[in-house]
Amino acid sequence: MGRVTLPLKKRTLPKGKRSRIDHDDDHGDGDGDVDVDDEISKLPDDILVSILSCLSLRDAARTSVLSRRWENLWTLISRRLDFDWSSTMEDLRWLRKERSRERSRYANWVNRVLGNHRASKLDELRICFDIDNAYFRDIDNWVEFAARKEVKKLDLGFPGRWGGVLTDPYAFLGLDGIAILAKNKGQKWNSVFFSLTDLTLSFVSVKDEVVQYFLANCPNLVSLCVKGSKVSVNLEVSDPFLKLKSLKILECPNMKRVKVSAPDLASFGYHGPLIDVPFKDVPLLSEVYFGGENTISLVDHYQQLFGYFSMLKILKLDMSFSVFNSVARNFETQFPALSNLEQLELSTMAFGNQCLLWPFLMIKAAPFLHRFSMQMLFKSYEELYARNQLTIEDQLKKLKEAILFSHQCLKEVELIGFTGFKNTVEFWLWLLEIAVSIEKVTIDVCHPSLEERPWLDVKTGDLDTARDRVRELTKTTYHHPIDIIIL
Repeated sequence: MGRVTLPLKKRTLPKGKRSRIDHDDDHGDGDGDVDVDDEISKLPDDILVSILSCLSLRDAARTSVLSRRWENLWTLISRRLDFDWSSTMEDLRWLRKERSRERSRYANWVNRVLGNHRASKLDELRICFDIDNAYFRDIDNWVEFAARKEVKKLDLGFPGRWGGVLTDPYAFLGLDGIAILAKNKGQKWNSVFFSLTDLTLSFVSVKDEVVQYFLANCPNLVSLCVKGSKVSVNLEVSDPFLKLKSLKILECPNMKRVKVSAPDLASFGYHGPLIDVPFKDVPLLSEVYFGGENTISLVDHYQQLFGYFSMLKILKLDMSFSVFNSVARNFETQFPALSNLEQLELSTMAFGNQCLLWPFLMIKAAPFLHRFSMQMLFKSYEELYARNQLTIEDQLKKLKEAILFSHQCLKEVELIGFTGFKNTVEFWLWLLEIAVSIEKVTIDVCHPSLEERPWLDVKTGDLDTARDRVRELTKTTYHHPIDIIIL
């Protein structure tokens, strides 16, 4: 038996009363009417609502205290309702009881706003907070609201405190729940979400059959992202009339198969377990992101993959330490051609004296590369890489001989987690040697994950020392002016 989704009750606002969206006492000042005789207040409602749409949800609601003219105008916003409370999540990471109370306040806040909303349609709805399946009735109603308001862009994200899957994540409506929505709306089953153009479901349990429902019954869908769904196993995209341009399947730990045949698909991202080559017919594919175990497919399926990679303009790879070394060993002196590549982004874990020169083979394989970015998260466990790393002298010699070249198109470089260790110094000097047209370099000594994971205990003094090393390193005299930014 499927869940029964009840429509949100629309609240009738008593005359002279203003609705509020801020929970508890966090709202604007002013209790009485403040009649403001100004030119802005004389504008038509639709223009004022358009102005309010540019404000945050809270700020838009606070305008209701200005005068009767502004009273509840914010409830007519039809452009975007954004309930992103991620900053509060960060503040409450270590406070379990407070986080539990905040979930209830958050759900009540969303319910109040959606209950007061008076516009007939809404372009975009975004709801993001650490909230789990205990609130499934509330979230079901939010989904029903999106369907009723013919939302075009729907973004539901319910991550845990460290950005991972909750113990009991929200389970998205099954096909029977969608059938109930159709009955409530007096519509056909296949037209409930007819207006959707963009759908993002992050850390939501969504079954394969429901994803297939959206692909089959949302003719205007151009962007689909499913992230952190434990029940997603098999995805096939094969409708020749599909308008899908962007598809991302991220951190779905039980995914076994992805097959994509989409004539308009331009961007594809996959982070997860190793799968076979996901592409069948993707003639317009220009951007690919691979992460997780699947990056080893660069070795296991490189002959099939690089038939597609040769036409890419943007390639992003997030590689573990072991995968980085496996790929380096497999492509010792030559990387398959990336003939059209303009932007390359690499992310890997590295060690203090691990050779980092291998990516220059990829740069060499992309003669029209304009922008290169590399993220390096350094660990100090020296013994872990001693057995696996490319350390044999003749291998290093062959690699260095292979990357003696000049790159004419590379203009912009971003180095993240760049510490000034010996291997990063070598990387920097080699970069200056081969990138003869480089114009801008941004160096950030702090990897983003260090800020997200405070248990790694990275001290401010260590970062300051790294910055000092980098500043000293970049004092070198260059052949032409280079804009160097150190963060």
